[in-house]
Amino acid sequence: MGRIQLPDECAVSTTSSPASSPVKASMHHYTSEPPSPALVEAGGEASTHHDDGEPPMTIREIAQVSFTFCILWFAANWCTNASLAYTTVASSTILASMSGFFTLAIGAFMKTELFSTLKLLAVCSSVIGVILVSKSDHGGELNEPTQPSAPLFGDFLALLSAMFYGCYTVLLKVRIQNESRVNMPLFFGFVGLFNLALLWPVFGILHWTGIEPFELPQGSRIVWMIAINALVGTFVSDYLWLLSMLMTSPLVVTLGLSLTIPLALLGDVVGYGRVLGTGYWIGAGLVLAGFFGVNGVTLSEQGALDAKDSAAIQGDAARRHAMEDSEVVAIQSAAASAPAAVAAATLIADERMPLLHHTSGTPSS
Repeated sequence: MGRIQLPDECAVSTTSSPASSPVKASMHHYTSEPPSPALVEAGGEASTHHDDGEPPMTIREIAQVSFTFCILWFAANWCTNASLAYTTVASSTILASMSGFFTLAIGAFMKTELFSTLKLLAVCSSVIGVILVSKSDHGGELNEPTQPSAPLFGDFLALLSAMFYGCYTVLLKVRIQNESRVNMPLFFGFVGLFNLALLWPVFGILHWTGIEPFELPQGSRIVWMIAINALVGTFVSDYLWLLSMLMTSPLVVTLGLSLTIPLALLGDVVGYGRVLGTGYWIGAGLVLAGFFGVNGVTLSEQGALDAKDSAAIQGDAARRHAMEDSEVVAIQSAAASAPAAVAAATLIADERMPLLHHTSGTPSS
């Protein structure tokens, strides 16, 4: 007679390999090797990419942002200075302070600012304060040297300057988002390069058309003034402005710059003994109130966002622990049932051993 073949499910060895053991198979699945690149690319849970924030900006991206910032920055400053030739200093200062409204409106549209009534009130307080301070300065003994030639055009240029300022402030926040993403020296290096490459032909055009003659500064005093202004008034101030804007918000920085107006007049009080009226002090108080008010709103919003993120992280951790616990229970259940399954298979094999020996013995003659 031929040998009887047992079914595959009965052919269980008591010295099974680790891969064939139910417990070790489950453990092998639980502690498997890292997934393949295809799984990681498809978004597997074991992906090694941690999306904690945006990646650092490349040199090309920094150059693009610097180019856009350079153009808008030049347009805003040109409009501010050009408006002084057509309107009064007080009008130009007041309208330039309207940049808070543009920053809030553009920021809310671009999702960099959360619009709220408190922020609007803070902006209005700052603008009213600037108006009072400017009127106090204009109403003193220092009057305009000449009458404005085209006040409406000058006011339009000042308002255009405020709009350009709001545009490039929000643009930088949208594109950069965080100070850790950008190389600051490289950014300002590109700004200087684009200014040198694109804007120097304007000197020749203005000279040839007779609008403004081009000439080198006369005397070492003027050279020193230009150098100090370039270092402190342009580079250092813009560096700190950009850093603070990325750390806080465009609206906070915009209202913070309004503090320069009452502080400038306060410098006249300390340095030259100038006496300022009640309007100045009320206006300076309103500017401070607007600045600290928008800071308080921004901090409360940031605290709410941090609490929401913390709750989301805790929820994800709880779900992950729940999944891990369910896998541990499954492994323990498999481990508890594995000895019984192995023992049953061994018993079946032992019971069929005599039959195997009988059927596979030496045939009788």
